[in-house]
Amino acid sequence: MKGLADTGFLVAFANRNDSHHLSQIAALARRYADRKPDLADLCLIRMSELFPRHTLLTVDRADFRVFRRNKREAIPLLCPPEH
Repeated sequence: MKGLADTGFLVAFANRNDSHHLSQIAALARRYADRKPDLADLCLIRMSELFPRHTLLTVDRADFRVFRRNKREAIPLLCPPEH
C-alpha cells in the first residue's frame, strides 16, 4: 500500500524544488487559522491534493477529520485504533 506519512516538518524541507507550493500552503494556513495548523499539517494537506489516491497515515485524527483537500474533499486517513 502507498501512503503519506505524518513525519514532521522536516519533510517540507527535503526538496528545494517544492517552493512553487508556498502560495497554496499559505492559503491553507489562512483557511484553517482557527485550528492553528503547523507547517507539517499544511504540507500534508497539500500533498494529499497532489496525490489524491494515497491515504494519509497519522495519529492526528481530530485535526485531519476537519481538514479538507481541494476545499471540500475529506482526506482518506489511516489512524491507530482509539483507546
